[in-house]
Amino acid sequence: MASAYSSDTIDDIVDINESLKQLSVARAQINSLRKQNESLKKQLNEKDLVTANGPSTSNNPEKLELSIIGTIKTKFKERRGVPRQPGLCPLAQACLTISNSIFTNPNHALEGLSDFSHMWILFHFHKNETTHVHAKVSPPRLNGLRTGVLGTRSPHRPSPIGLSLVQIDKVEGNSVYFSGVDMIDGTPVLDIKPYIPHYDAPASLRSDQHVSLFDNGLHQILLDPLTTDREAPDGEETDTYDAMPLSPLHTRVRVPLWITEPLMQQLTVEFSSRAREFLDTLDTNDIEATIVSILKEDPRSVYVRERYSNQFYTFLIGGYHVSCKFDDNKHTISVYRISFVDNMENVPEQEGAQCLSID
Repeated sequence: MASAYSSDTIDDIVDINESLKQLSVARAQINSLRKQNESLKKQLNEKDLVTANGPSTSNNPEKLELSIIGTIKTKFKERRGVPRQPGLCPLAQACLTISNSIFTNPNHALEGLSDFSHMWILFHFHKNETTHVHAKVSPPRLNGLRTGVLGTRSPHRPSPIGLSLVQIDKVEGNSVYFSGVDMIDGTPVLDIKPYIPHYDAPASLRSDQHVSLFDNGLHQILLDPLTTDREAPDGEETDTYDAMPLSPLHTRVRVPLWITEPLMQQLTVEFSSRAREFLDTLDTNDIEATIVSILKEDPRSVYVRERYSNQFYTFLIGGYHVSCKFDDNKHTISVYRISFVDNMENVPEQEGAQCLSID
């Protein structure tokens, strides 16, 4: 029986089938590339970002996306055996390397850090595999008893973020070498800040009887008051707990001179009779002290101070609107009016909008 198709028709059918095969292969390759692209995106996000409290959603104000500034290299390769607190193993050393994906010149970001003896490290508990956060936990020192997770230093937290105070050994290039490790190798770091006992130590501990201060010409060196009365590890304080001082490595705290001897002098705060009359009508007496504490340290940024010398300045304290005027020549600031805020929504947020030059 003769074929119903001509040779040309058969060739066309073969070409169509071959094209369909090639199209199928191309589609498979495209799907494979898409999967690889999604995998790379996921790896990149896991490397450079930490999402607190679940996946980040721009429309959800309860979600927060944070950048990882670097990673820590330690001798502790797994969670088992890692010190629970930085002071428990003060001789254990580690290295934090700042990533150049955050800063073009990460070593520039570390300039000045070596003038301090200690720093806070804010890091992510990236090996925390807990999927459900419990309101109560059983810290080791409570020996099976349970207490609220926010009253402990447990790593199993709603936002798995750790905070450790460590001693800075040296700063080289884009790396910081430190002692007092309580992190696992590869721990992502969210931020670091120098430890300043003038601000970080509780006010009740910042007294002359606890602090021994001397000047070596470049730095102010003092005995840290926190070493005489340290919090129990994991935050589980008990009446029978004996305060455990830090190692001798941690007994001396060094800060640069600009901390103890700032280049900017404190301002003298004065109140007009009108402002004084308003304060006298209030039932509370802490507003005046709060205003003085804020203004004597000059709340203006350097940019605003240089651009608007001798200016009017306004700010809010709770439901009060404070208006004042700087006199940079006399290093004084006069509070000429204090009033109640009628509408908080119409108050400008930018500092420049709160200043008016009178030059």
